[in-house]
Amino acid sequence: MLNPKRILVTKFRAMGDTVLLTAALKELHRQFPQAQIHVAATEPWIWLLDGFPGVTKLLPVTWHNDRTARTKAATRLAFALRKEHYDIVCGFHASPVAAMVGLSTGAKIRSIHFHSFQAKNMYSTVQIPGKGIMKPVVERDLDTVRALGVPVPEGVMPEIFLKEEEKAFAKEEFAAWGLKRPVLGVALGASRPTKIWPLHRFAEVAQKWVQDTQGSVLVIAGPGEEPLTEQFYRSISNTPELRQAIQVMPPCTVRVLASRISQLNTLVGNDSGPRHLAAALGVPTVTLFGPEHPLEWHPYPLDRHPRFFIEPLHCRNNQAPGSPPWCGLFECIVEAHQCMTRINAEQVSQQVTRVYSEYGKDLRF
Repeated sequence: MLNPKRILVTKFRAMGDTVLLTAALKELHRQFPQAQIHVAATEPWIWLLDGFPGVTKLLPVTWHNDRTARTKAATRLAFALRKEHYDIVCGFHASPVAAMVGLSTGAKIRSIHFHSFQAKNMYSTVQIPGKGIMKPVVERDLDTVRALGVPVPEGVMPEIFLKEEEKAFAKEEFAAWGLKRPVLGVALGASRPTKIWPLHRFAEVAQKWVQDTQGSVLVIAGPGEEPLTEQFYRSISNTPELRQAIQVMPPCTVRVLASRISQLNTLVGNDSGPRHLAAALGVPTVTLFGPEHPLEWHPYPLDRHPRFFIEPLHCRNNQAPGSPPWCGLFECIVEAHQCMTRINAEQVSQQVTRVYSEYGKDLRF
């Protein structure tokens, strides 16, 4: 039976991937409560794990786009990690460079699970169950823990932990901004334009929310997404009441973002980091999927977290063998972005109203 004193966890991905990792972190801590868990993950998303139960050290990493720079950074990280004398390394959603980091630690037990469900798990010393089977990313992460020979149930959900003072500060911000409850979060951005629902439809949903609930809307957009908020606002009726009720969230750190999202009654958005964060904070969500199939990226119960996805579409045809339909286009012209434009605002508003009534209305802040 394993009795590790120190475990290293690595996952060098985006915000949503870091949030999904928390399901596996919960299980590692539950199975090995005596162990110190160190996490090496991407800056700034790693700070979402601050205060996570069992996690005793955070190792922020800047993962460069340039291959040479990335390799040099990984080498420096590997030398630093080797000094920690880890008993176990768990590499989640690994790339060859990330797998090399795990190998370089010198840990005798390494559960390294590659990003591709078909790729060989390089440098792993254990057999990872479920390899070659397409499944949600959160379950692939949990398979990485199951490979250590411990029982992990299916359906463990991500969870983010905030301090009470963080939530209290966000609550005070909402009051200072004049946001009336209930508050709907609208997350406009995504990793590429084809994953973004038409912004005028987000505006329709936002206006209907204000009219129906007499509440407010907090528009969420990240750095560099100012053009999205400008286009969104051009579709909002130019009345003082609506302009006061629908506000854009000021720039902030990732911890403050989480705190603000925790104060929402419901969130609607594209397949992006904020909706994973909302789900992990207990906020009901409605998600718009376009070019990418929800199988891997939507592990959440559909009653509380419904999603929209138009299928079948012949234009989703870039997937690897054995994978669900997928489109890799950055911009869609020939097919007129039908995966998103065929989702209408009325349908989305209906789901937003339903999840708010059933799950978001009674949230306590």
